[in-house]
This record gives sequence, C-alpha cells and structure tokens, in this order.
Amino acid sequence: MIIHTLGPEETDSSSAAYHYLKKRQTAGKIVLHDCFEDITHHLTDYRSDFLIMPAAYKSFRDHIDWADFHYSHLRGLRLVACFRHPLNPLVLVRRNGASNGIACTHPATTTLLRHYLGDTASDCEIRYADSKYLAYQMYRREKARYVITSLRIVRLDPDESIEQTWTPDMVWCVYEIL
Repeated sequence: MIIHTLGPEETDSSSAAYHYLKKRQTAGKIVLHDCFEDITHHLTDYRSDFLIMPAAYKSFRDHIDWADFHYSHLRGLRLVACFRHPLNPLVLVRRNGASNGIACTHPATTTLLRHYLGDTASDCEIRYADSKYLAYQMYRREKARYVITSLRIVRLDPDESIEQTWTPDMVWCVYEIL
C-alpha cells in the first residue's frame, strides 16, 4: 500500500498516515509531498495508490475545500475509509515587538486566526502556507506578528508569547486513486 499525503514529517497529515497504517497493521510506504496540489494535480500518476487528507482540507492555490475536492473527483477517487485522529495541539503565537502586521497560517486555520484577531483583522496581512509547519517557517523568516502552527515545533523567543491553544480532533479521509 502506497499512501500519498502532505509532508514534511512534522505535519498532522504525516502523523495521520502513519497512524492509519499502524491501526490497519498493514505494511506500506508513505510518500510525503510539499503540498496537496502536488498530489491532486497528478492523480493519474498515482493510480492504485492511496491518498489521505483531512476533512478540513482547504487550498489557497485552487480556492477549494474538501467538499469541492471530493465532488469534483468522484470518478477518479474512491473513498475507502474515514477515521478520527487528533491534530497536534494548535497554538497562536504572537511576536510582541513585530513591526509589521503579517499573520501566517495554513488556509484551514484562517477562521481561528480571524476569530482571534476580531476587529483588528483588517490591520493584518494574512499570508498562507501549504502546512502549519511551513506557516511557522514563514513566520520566523518574515518576522511576522502572528502564526497559527503546531505546538510541538514552536521554539519561543523572549519577545514571543502563546496567545491561544486549541486541541482539535480531525476526520481523515482515505481515498483509493482509480
């Protein structure tokens, strides 16, 4: 069994794929991609393989979510399983001395970010990354004001604080690529 999903290893998608194989007690290979579009735009290259994606899937490149993806691929994919597997705890980190209004996030967590920012959302430029891991890398590189990312990868500097924490469960969808 070959499973395609979002990488790198630090992503929740990678964790879910390993969990799925362990739960099934099945040998398999997990292929990690830089973004889901690297998989979804090349499905014919992966016939007979499998795809694991979260029900919270949202693409800032294709401007689609899981429902759009699911219905637009009814002929090329077969949903074979769904399972519940928690995300790593999510945190909103704030750089207290940031001189810009940049907020970095994965598209699926935009609602959490906008809810936190409230009325000040219009003062922020939201930049998207392909994973929460990459959102954190962008936040560090850009010296942004905010990021929503996985707690386990955060290394706080003295001028940073964790403003909010969430511990969501997630539904994962397993597709056979036809």
